[in-house]
Amino acid sequence: MEAVRSPRSRSAMAKSIATQLTKMVNEKYSEEEKIAIAELKTLYLQTIQLDVELQREIYSLEQKFELKHNVIFDKRKKILQDFKKNHGDSTQNDNVTNFWLRVLKSSYTEFISKKDEQILGYLNDIRTKLYNSPVVKFEVQFYFDKNEFFTNDVLLKTYYLNCVPDVEDPLSYDGAEIYKTEGCVINWKNPQDRENKDSEQTFFAFFNPPILPSDENDPNYCDINNILQNDFELGFYLKERVIPKAVIFFTGEITDCQSSSDSDSDTDDTEESDADEVEDEGSSNCADK
Repeated sequence: MEAVRSPRSRSAMAKSIATQLTKMVNEKYSEEEKIAIAELKTLYLQTIQLDVELQREIYSLEQKFELKHNVIFDKRKKILQDFKKNHGDSTQNDNVTNFWLRVLKSSYTEFISKKDEQILGYLNDIRTKLYNSPVVKFEVQFYFDKNEFFTNDVLLKTYYLNCVPDVEDPLSYDGAEIYKTEGCVINWKNPQDRENKDSEQTFFAFFNPPILPSDENDPNYCDINNILQNDFELGFYLKERVIPKAVIFFTGEITDCQSSSDSDSDTDDTEESDADEVEDEGSSNCADK
């Protein structure tokens, strides 16, 4: 396997530790202690380098088993295709012919509008594909039957992972993390659909993530950064949980989010409960007086 870090990079990280040593001006450490701490940090850096190599090995192993998973997922897709062929389309969102729509609604409802539901009725499969070279990344692939909304057969969302320590601050490394995401162009057949998707909250905004400003002082930086952090979590969530567990999301045996109506109901119940408590407290205070 190709080395994750070149000798030059490792030398740079060693210099970084030496630089950190010179910054240890706290008088509670003697010169001998500072040297010992630097040696311990060097050992810690070696464990980080092992973790990086281990992560690459894990990704290589995951790629191998991805092929085996796809054999199973091909069978899942055939079952769904055969069912749809034999039973036709259905307007019922909980019908097996709308399998993936139901799965998505059970996993992150808030992103799906009524118009989105019509489009997602054509969704026939969701897969992921991992790449380990030259950069580590994975794609979430949404496959669609031919439809009247757009010409794409597949919509892609790509997540790029950083699996190496920062040369300037190697000891801050805490495992692989997503640092960038890319969507794709949706070729809408009706220009009005494109305009609507640009102006309203919709599932398809997932394929058009915002670009993080390079300047952290930009007034939009924090908001966009929060959006991207949620997006990164969603990418892993689809990859690790929703796609492999799709059937039990469909049946409702597992749900990780509630519908808007459920949330509103819960909020109303909470508000009513709080109001009752306030009223009880008021009655108690009156009685005390």
